[in-house]
Amino acid sequence: MTCEPTRKYLDAYVDGELEAGLMIEVESHLEGCASCAAHERLRRDIRREIAAVGARTRAPERLRRRIASLSDRRRRTRLLAAAAVPLAAAASLLVALALTGTDDGEQPLAEVVEDVVLRHARELPMEVSGPDPAQAASWFRGKVDFPVRDPGLRLTGASFEGARVSNVRASQAAQMVYNVDGHRVSLMIFPAGRVSVAGARVDREGDREVFVGRRNGFNVAVVFDGDLAYALSSDLPGPRLVSLARGLGL
Repeated sequence: MTCEPTRKYLDAYVDGELEAGLMIEVESHLEGCASCAAHERLRRDIRREIAAVGARTRAPERLRRRIASLSDRRRRTRLLAAAAVPLAAAASLLVALALTGTDDGEQPLAEVVEDVVLRHARELPMEVSGPDPAQAASWFRGKVDFPVRDPGLRLTGASFEGARVSNVRASQAAQMVYNVDGHRVSLMIFPAGRVSVAGARVDREGDREVFVGRRNGFNVAVVFDGDLAYALSSDLPGPRLVSLARGLGL
């Protein structure tokens, strides 16, 4: 799939309304196209801001009762559109800000955590399978613009399953998937770039700082090594995932 059809489907993709085949095609394109990935990110940001404005703007009770009582979909749509005028204005403002380039380029860690969990939860097919992570690390050569090496996640009860090219926000990423204690664990390796850890939760025990987050039932543990970030995501308990992050052979 090329950029033009991908962008046509982006709104439905972000809303989770595409059929499975198209979802996979759009996902595959986004992983290799930084420009379209940026458009996807903008749409998600706009939806979050609109939701935030909506949470602060309560429709009049009379209007809410009328909407709830309507059975005709067209009439309901007209009333909701009237109530959503302030939200549309907010969306227009966000688009204007994006087009004028007011973003300073920093990526808050919370946004990175959200994207890492999104990639982990989709469970897309691996492009190279295990059991040797060192061989998979070599497979990334020429496919991503940074060196990937086996991070040494060799623990009792852990096995390597496979790897694929992915992305985190607008950055290329190498995704390596493991099975640890019967739980699927994704390791995303990507350029740290301008990832901002200001205000992020951090576990400082031991000799390595581990930044932690949680989204949609999944825990995330992030460590930095030079110019690269290593983000583990799983439904494993948080302390166990932090322990795995500390054990990476970086």
